[in-house]
Amino acid sequence: MTPSTLGVLLALAGDPQSAASDRPSLLTQAEAALAEGREEEAARVASTLADRFPSSARALLLLARAQVARKDTRGAADSLQRALALAPNSEEALFASAQLSLGLRAPLAAVRALEPLTRMCAMVAQYHYLLGVALMQAGDMAAAVDALREARRLDPDRPLTLTALGLALNNRKAFEEARTHLARALELEPDSLEATAALAESEEGAGDLARAEEHARRALARAGDHATANLVLGMVRMKQERYEEARASLEQAVATDPGSPKARYLLSLACARAGDEEAAQRHLAAYREKLKEVDERVEQLRRETGYPGGGGPP
Repeated sequence: MTPSTLGVLLALAGDPQSAASDRPSLLTQAEAALAEGREEEAARVASTLADRFPSSARALLLLARAQVARKDTRGAADSLQRALALAPNSEEALFASAQLSLGLRAPLAAVRALEPLTRMCAMVAQYHYLLGVALMQAGDMAAAVDALREARRLDPDRPLTLTALGLALNNRKAFEEARTHLARALELEPDSLEATAALAESEEGAGDLARAEEHARRALARAGDHATANLVLGMVRMKQERYEEARASLEQAVATDPGSPKARYLLSLACARAGDEEAAQRHLAAYREKLKEVDERVEQLRRETGYPGGGGPP
């Protein structure tokens, strides 16, 4: 333990009035410990601060940051919930809660934090982008497109936003518009694996099979298990009536992204065309189950968050 951290703990253990007056500096010292990579010390100090000052949202936020750094996601979620109870309109608390929820793939919790953020800070493109990502995780692609279009309006040349918007538009079968955004993303960030694979999907949807295969193979050369690139190559092979090859690519897509209804459905078709009816029925049943999960998640999103949404998968 560093001398500065020891000083923080001694101050907290001393006179309550003195500790209260020194609270801002104590928080600053604890934040410095976290910034310097001393996560265990930061967590210890932040926990003591949060216990000593239970009405301090800042102390709880600091504790949550330290817990995230130590990969204590359950503890961080609890600390953020307590912080939000104290400061429900805190931009910092809402943003931290959204980031943690997205990392845990808990899109409903992320939307609950991001929807008020996008209202309170309507000109911050990052919040609209994250809302779009959360809605994509939830499965409400139409609503995601709306959020991502707003993020792009506010910050037109951010590759991550352009790529996410392209992916959402692909899901909505708006392939030509998606292609435009994804081509721009690659102009700005030529090495983007996600944009390359998403562009391949747009090209396949637009009927440009040669370019789709080229970009899919380019992505697969860097990541052989990439879900979108394998999906695209499988779709190309299906149109070429090379069903066994299509099946192999689609099986890899499902293995990488088992939650994708589209990959499951196409795999069922590939198996049927290859003459394996038993596998086709198995994957078709899995497709229906995944589609039901998406529909239920979108319904829950609207029911629990009040978010208007724009419809589930087409």
